[in-house]
Amino acid sequence: MSARYGGSTTFGLTNLGQAFHAHWRSDGSDVEVLTGYITRNPAWLAESILLDTLRLEIAGLPMWQIEALWSVAAYPFHDLRREGHDGRDWLRRIIRLCQDRLHTDGRATEESAPPSPYGHLTGAVLDEILLASQGITEGSLRWPGTYVPGIVPTLNDVAAKTCPDLAFRLLLRALDKVGPHIPREQYDRYIALGKHFSYGEDVVGTYDYLVS
Repeated sequence: MSARYGGSTTFGLTNLGQAFHAHWRSDGSDVEVLTGYITRNPAWLAESILLDTLRLEIAGLPMWQIEALWSVAAYPFHDLRREGHDGRDWLRRIIRLCQDRLHTDGRATEESAPPSPYGHLTGAVLDEILLASQGITEGSLRWPGTYVPGIVPTLNDVAAKTCPDLAFRLLLRALDKVGPHIPREQYDRYIALGKHFSYGEDVVGTYDYLVS
């Protein structure tokens, strides 16, 4: 089985959120940061970001869920509502930038996302979201300014309606930012899911510090 995206620790929307680090404002406006990140990074990353965002756009999620997902991906340094952005417009901006990046390399781009090939893993991801939900909610309430409203039902909807792969990566991101430490057996299940998703070993492996 070949691992997707080599040894990268993350890809797609969860990677794009890393563009908004603690000092991103020193690099310009948030639109300039977004544009620069997609433009200067490899084409494979733009492809993975494009696939995630196309699937979210097609899913027709309500605005508050788009905001919740981005808040987790870019946590805690960029908030769409606080920065005055419409969530759907933000997704469309990302799509256009990724398509432009791929056109620059002479690559064909998707106009719509193909169905997720991981529908058979939806139940397993929903189970893990359920098991982690209380800890994520309690963790986000523990520290002022860290609460992401509606993140657990949003993760459920992404897993069930959009792509369990994306929901799982966002679950890992939520645990990284606001979640509790987890038992070894839970982490071992995450490792197994990562293999089913054909991840490089570091996609889940980078979260091993969460094990209590």
